[in-house]
Amino acid sequence: MITVLKKKIMLFVAFLAGAAALTGCDDERKIRESQLPDVARDFISRYFQDEKILYAEKDRDDRVITYNVRLSDGSEIEFDESGIWLSVDCKFSPVPDGIVPAAILSHLETYVPGGTEIFKIEKEWGGYEVEISNGRDLVYDGDGNFVREQ
Repeated sequence: MITVLKKKIMLFVAFLAGAAALTGCDDERKIRESQLPDVARDFISRYFQDEKILYAEKDRDDRVITYNVRLSDGSEIEFDESGIWLSVDCKFSPVPDGIVPAAILSHLETYVPGGTEIFKIEKEWGGYEVEISNGRDLVYDGDGNFVREQ
């Protein structure tokens, strides 16, 4: 009798664990360009006017919604729920002018002799992380002040 009860309890616990795992899973689904927030579409048309959207998805992870977009030049952009950019990864070309805060660009002019180009920028908690053309990663605070090199 006790072993039957133990088996039922174990089965119930396994069921609860499986249900918890399923409810915590990511929910990613492909969407049409028209389903992106207006702010995201405006950002793309402003800074990537010659590129086409090849792929867009809406991602829900623990109730946080983000949008991921891949463009025809290989660039990948992540937006928050309202369409504000979170990261821009241009892979094969520099991040377009106007995306990177002026204070970061100003710092790079003096920090890297001979200049450099930014290929990726991410908004992080409290600031930005940028990847420059020589592969170095630099961290800046929310005002664009240099913090450290990673």
